[in-house]
Parts: sequence; structure tokens; C-alpha cells
Amino acid sequence: MKNNFKENEELDIIVLIEKIKLMLLSVSLQIFRRSKKFLLAWKQLSAVIFIGILAGYFTTDDNQPNSKEANVLVKINFDAGNYVYDAVDLINLKISSDDADFFLQEIKLNIDESIDEISISPVIDIKDIMAKDIQANEIRVLFENLEYEDGFSISEGFKSDYDYHFIKVNVSNNSTIETVNKIIDYFNNNPLFAELKERNIQRISSIIFDNEQTIKQIDKLLDFYSSDNKINSSQLYIDNKDLRPNELIKTKIDLQNENQDLKRESLTSKETVITINETNVLIEDNSLTSNKMVYYPLLFVFIYFVCSILFGLYSYLDKLDRAS
Repeated sequence: MKNNFKENEELDIIVLIEKIKLMLLSVSLQIFRRSKKFLLAWKQLSAVIFIGILAGYFTTDDNQPNSKEANVLVKINFDAGNYVYDAVDLINLKISSDDADFFLQEIKLNIDESIDEISISPVIDIKDIMAKDIQANEIRVLFENLEYEDGFSISEGFKSDYDYHFIKVNVSNNSTIETVNKIIDYFNNNPLFAELKERNIQRISSIIFDNEQTIKQIDKLLDFYSSDNKINSSQLYIDNKDLRPNELIKTKIDLQNENQDLKRESLTSKETVITINETNVLIEDNSLTSNKMVYYPLLFVFIYFVCSILFGLYSYLDKLDRAS
């Protein structure tokens, strides 16, 4: 009895699989027939393409040329990340409200220049975050919000804390690299960060000068130590501590390395926002959507093709429903 039941169950599964195969085959056949019919109906297809060309022709504005796109790698200094991100949001707000006075007076654009869109995103480097003085609970939030989705994406609270960022700008076709530079200058014209820049330059110069003086003193001590073989480390005292040449040499090397780092920092801390890739950042937008005379015909053909297939499937399923 159990064997008969098992055999019947296996037969039902086989029958079900065969029906599914038959249905898939029928659907594929319908798609093939509709595609064949679609290709043979050249008159309808020509009409769709012609309508798309007309739509592209009448919606193309000859007075508005294709836009250009710039991807600028920048370094943000003086912990000004939040300010720059807020400034980008403000520019987008002014774009949506068509505030021409803002772009003419604040960003100093010419009348023939325009900004269509601007965005900013961080170059993710965990070392930038870990080098900052953040609390343990902030570190926990950081790692809880790390995600892998086409690369790293980070929580909103930390994106402005990174050192390097990409600024993407869409401008009018008659704009030049000077248009992009005007946007960078707009970020750097904040009086608060101009003062911070001066203080940072003074800080770096002062530390480098003090380190160089200390290095000279160390060199004099080492020369004095090496000039008299009778003097050993137990006989020479500085502030009541033994003179250890190896420690002096290590201190000198550390100070020299610190000066190198400070000089490198001074090169990338001259402004609030420093442009890293200053050349070849402006590229004309030659995407398919920018050419409406091509884009609309292809779009209409695609819509016509999809509608034809969906109509064929509907007709086939409707016949199956009536037959059942």
C-alpha cells in the first residue's frame, strides 16, 4: 500500500514537472512569435522611430548646449568637512530655486556659466577616522554602520571626517576649468577658515623652527661627546640625567621625520579645500540621454517591444484561462 502511494506521488511530481516544462516552452514560443512579428511589422516600427525622432527634435533646446562633468579630488583641512558638505547642499538648493544672484555674486560666475548639479562623497579610509580623537561609543557606531555595497558606504555622521573627497560638478558646455575653480574658491572664501589657515601656517612654521633648533643643540652635544674620549655617558649630565648618545640620535631622527611630515602638511594645508587633480577634470557629457534625437527613438522602440511581448503573453494566458 505504501509502495503504491509512493509511486503515485512520484508520478504526480513527474507530471507537474512536465507541465511546467510545457508551459515554459509555450511562453518562450509566444515570445519568439511576438518578437518575429515585431521585426516583420516594419511599418509600425518605422512609425515609432519617426515619432521618437520628432519628439527628440522638438524637445531639444539649441540654445542650451550639452553639459560638462568634472570629478575633482580635494583635500579638506581645518576640520571643515561639515562646512563644505553644508555649502554643497546650499549650492544645490540655490540651483533648484534658480537663484541667479547667488551664483553671480557669491560664486562669481559669468552670465554664460551655470552649474546644473554638484555632489560630494568621501574617499573612504578608516585610518582618517582612527587618527582623530573620537570616543569609544562613536567607534562602535562607526563599525555598526559600515556596509559593503559596491564598495564602502559609511554612516552620515562620519562622511565629513575623512581627509579626501570627490566633488562631482555638472556645468554648462561653455564653462571651463575656471568655473570649477570658482566653486573651490567659494569654499575657501569663508573668513573663519582664512583665519584658521593663518594660524595653521604659523603653527607649522613655529614647530619646524623649534625642532631645527633642538636638532642643532643635539648636534653640538654629539660633537662634544665624540670630541673627548675620556668623557662617558656617566660623567656628562643634562638636567641631572645621564647623557645617552643613542637616545639623542633617536630624538634627532624623530624630529627630522616630524619636520618632513609638517612640510608635507604645509603643502596640502594652504587652503580649506585643496584641489589634488587640477588638470583634465572637465569632460563633456556625451551620454546617450544628452542626445535626444537618438535617445527618444531608442526609448520608444524599447517601449513598443515590451508592450508587444506583454500583449502577446496576455493573449496567450487569456486563451489558457478560457480553455481551463
